[in-house]
Amino acid sequence: MSTSIDRSLLISAATALGAPVDDKIANTLDTFFGLVASTNEKFNLTAITDAASFTEKHLIDSLAAADLIPADARVADIGAGAGFPSVPLAVVRPDISVTAIDSTEKKANFISQAAKELGLNNLSSVAGRAEELTSLRDTFDVVSARAVASLPVLCELALPLLKKGGLFLAYKTDLSEVASAKHALTVLGGTTKGAKEYALPSGDKRAVIVIEKTRPTPAAYPRRYSKIKSSPL
Repeated sequence: MSTSIDRSLLISAATALGAPVDDKIANTLDTFFGLVASTNEKFNLTAITDAASFTEKHLIDSLAAADLIPADARVADIGAGAGFPSVPLAVVRPDISVTAIDSTEKKANFISQAAKELGLNNLSSVAGRAEELTSLRDTFDVVSARAVASLPVLCELALPLLKKGGLFLAYKTDLSEVASAKHALTVLGGTTKGAKEYALPSGDKRAVIVIEKTRPTPAAYPRRYSKIKSSPL
């Protein structure tokens, strides 16, 4: 099993997706792979541990939204897990500041330590549930979420964190959940602005759904997570 990412595939695929990757960036992301792999032996960060799958399903996929983020944006990544897409985005976009949010303290601490080891001054982490971080309400230009929950649930978690005019970037397999989120967006003050559809090198289809916060989110939202999950908007 390879102990290094596929640099040539990363560089070509990410660049084709609008996220230029050079040798320096590839080396940084390879170092990150090593950090994830070694930490994964102590506690579970990700089920994807082989270098080839990590390159494609974590790194390349995370970078698909890099060109959708405005310059100098303040970004929150909810349900960041082991740091996807937060770490790759912070690496390729040094102009943005990224706050990785995860409810598992060990994962948030891992991201913080990885940021230090990789020299990413534009990346920080918060241990907590997105719906409980009321101090961060209306503060971000962009919120991202990847492999976290259904789109209606994600909208209730993400939109309260956004400034008016901010963007929610939802990483999904396809556009099949857009219709189901229509009511949630009406309630929460969001509008679908389109999507970036793409394919991973393996041919697997993916999409980043782009939602703009066009109106303030009512103060009643977000609700407690148990309520959000049991009765999504």
